[in-house]
This record gives sequence, structure tokens and C-alpha cells, in this order.
Amino acid sequence: MKRRASTLALFVSLAAGCSVNSLLNQMDAESDKSIDLACDCTNVFPDRAACEAQFASFISPFDRECLEDALALDKKASKKSLECIVDQMKEYNDCLEEMLDCNDGNSWQGCQDIISTNECPQLPAEVQTALKPCGTNDD
Repeated sequence: MKRRASTLALFVSLAAGCSVNSLLNQMDAESDKSIDLACDCTNVFPDRAACEAQFASFISPFDRECLEDALALDKKASKKSLECIVDQMKEYNDCLEEMLDCNDGNSWQGCQDIISTNECPQLPAEVQTALKPCGTNDD
């Protein structure tokens, strides 16, 4: 639960050249890449399905349509925040590719500080308020 809450906090702190939808797709792709990198460590999980069940895509806990509607309230600010987060996620994955050692459970920890909610532009209050009900995806 703490992870999901921190993920929502990270997302609320988010979001310029691409559309909001495109940036959400990029975030999802970078999240999937992180999961792939972790799940390549076959000695940690009994199988890939167990690994993938442990991790969730960054956006999967959220209702995508709700996210898009909320972020559309201020597209310019949303794009700036999302672009910053996508850049951080790419840097995080680059770090994982370089540092992750499947035989060292602590090797990924050097990458954790790369994703920092305080480094990206904050979303306007109206967007943050509109994002609050997006936190669950019951589909």
C-alpha cells in the first residue's frame, strides 16, 4: 500500500513537445522496461509471472481516461511535469542497465534516488484535485 501511495504522490507531482497521451505512453513503456530489467533476474523469482505480479506498470493502478481528463485541465503544465518524469524514468533505466547485478540484491539501490518528485514541476492545484479519484483502476 505504501508503494501505491508513493506512486500516486509521484504521479501527482508530475507531468513538452509530446502530447499528454504520448507522454503517458512513454511513462508506461519506461515502467515496463524497469519491470523487464528486474524480471530478467531469474534467480530472484521462481518464474517471470511471479516477478511481473510483484511489480506493476507505473500507470496500471490508475484509470487512464481519468488521468487524461485531469491532465487536460492544464496541458502545458502537465506536459512539463510528465516530460520531467519520463526523463527521470529513462535515466533510472539507464542506471539499472549499468548497475543491476542479479546476484546482489542491493545493486539497484544506487538508482533509487534518480526518481525524485521534488525535481519536477508541480501540477496546478486543479489538476492535482482532478487526479485524486484516478488512483484506482477496478477494470
